[in-house]
Amino acid sequence: MNPSEFPEWTRNAKALLDVSAQSLDAATLSRLNRARQSALAQRHRRAGWWLPAGLVSACMLLLAVGIWQKRAPEHPATSSSASSNAMANFQPDDLQMVSGEDSLDLYQNLDFYAWLDAQQSEGDG
Repeated sequence: MNPSEFPEWTRNAKALLDVSAQSLDAATLSRLNRARQSALAQRHRRAGWWLPAGLVSACMLLLAVGIWQKRAPEHPATSSSASSNAMANFQPDDLQMVSGEDSLDLYQNLDFYAWLDAQQSEGDG
């Protein structure tokens, strides 16, 4: 907000305060400056513990998530060897097939097709 946009009474009050501040003696100015510096120093001391506390909290959260991920049970579809083989044989062309406008019926039973492929591989060997 521009000072010219303030109401006139605030401009008058500011002018009076400026005049009274210019007429202060050196001892009062020194006391005001020391009080200001003391207040700023206390502010910096109080704010100093937030950074370490935040870092410790973030590390603890990361550790908890890491432990939780190791203990989380695996999904049955990802632990089967048929699904693992299907993912190991993934080709870049497969992405075009999935993102195409074809019917999605084939992809709903993908685990079955992976199992069927594994059964056929066992029968061939």
